[in-house]
Amino acid sequence: MNSKIPFVLTALCASVGMAQAQSVEVFGVLDVAYLSTSATGSVKATSVSTDSNTSSRLGFRGNEDLGGGMRASFWLEAAHSPDNGTGSGTNVNNQSSGQASSPAGTQGLTFGRRSTVSVSSNSWGEIRLGRDYVPSFNNLTVAMHPFGTNGVGSAGSLFYPVPANGTTARTGVRTSNSVGYFLPSNLVGGLSGHFMYALGENASDLYNANDGKHTGLRLAYRNGPLSMAIASGTTKYTTTAKVANDYVQTNFGINYQMGAAKFMFLTNENKIGATKTKTDMVGTQYNLKSGQVRFAFTTLKATGVANDANQWALGYVHDLSKRTALFINYSEVSNQGVGKRFTVGGGNDITTAGGSSTGFELGLRHSF
Repeated sequence: MNSKIPFVLTALCASVGMAQAQSVEVFGVLDVAYLSTSATGSVKATSVSTDSNTSSRLGFRGNEDLGGGMRASFWLEAAHSPDNGTGSGTNVNNQSSGQASSPAGTQGLTFGRRSTVSVSSNSWGEIRLGRDYVPSFNNLTVAMHPFGTNGVGSAGSLFYPVPANGTTARTGVRTSNSVGYFLPSNLVGGLSGHFMYALGENASDLYNANDGKHTGLRLAYRNGPLSMAIASGTTKYTTTAKVANDYVQTNFGINYQMGAAKFMFLTNENKIGATKTKTDMVGTQYNLKSGQVRFAFTTLKATGVANDANQWALGYVHDLSKRTALFINYSEVSNQGVGKRFTVGGGNDITTAGGSSTGFELGLRHSF
């Protein structure tokens, strides 16, 4: 739930001719939890953490009626950590933060979650510019995964790319400098779509001139209780040896609502050069009178990088109101063979081959 904030600046509006049809919202989420993680060969760690059920954020968004069925909109959204009061950085050109030409934003309140301006119409769709989610990320959210990308049950643990051959992909979630096009939301047949093109903004005479350039596409279909979507995105990267080492993410998700239960399946493949991780998940969200039970089981198969792994997660969200909820989650990741790459929430390092990692969290979420 979002609270509309009336901006009663009559004198200023009159002086600049602000349209009467313009509306602005301030919105946000505060998510704080007690977190306990353990891993084979490491000591147990406890902390007060954030983003366990939903990502904490502070944002401003608005739109203006341009007439003729057209609207202009903006969206500014910043990440923050209510457990310690800090903000979060961003990445200016979709490349590794270690490169001198692509520094990540310094610690502070930046609008790194989303920063866009757009024009839209019910007849032809929306054109959106700025920093935004890549199309393939939308299949990793709670729309297709019981836990989305938050907390110990997160899709991020096994679904995000593993750095390989000198490439650390920075576009698994968002990209800067993008131009996006969305199909109209009222298409007949339940179809929707999102296309994106983004620039890395490097000098044209560099060996890695195309680094950070991203193209992505997502097509979705919804009809009653059935929802499905397929998406893919490619980001250009070149190693210092001038070898192409592009990052390609492709995924497909489907869910079906049957009474109180939503059954979900999600498959995702990340490729960096010749390396690959393929992840499959089956899960459910089961609605109760005052909450929701969540369960997910995930398997990962790795080629040329990291190792195979499995994860299971169980959680419950208890709604105190439309804006406030308590939640509790537990998850375990098991590395296969002699692997020790994957942990719950990226926490404690596993020091024993074939080791496992567990995580427990209990928290409170409030939105406004």
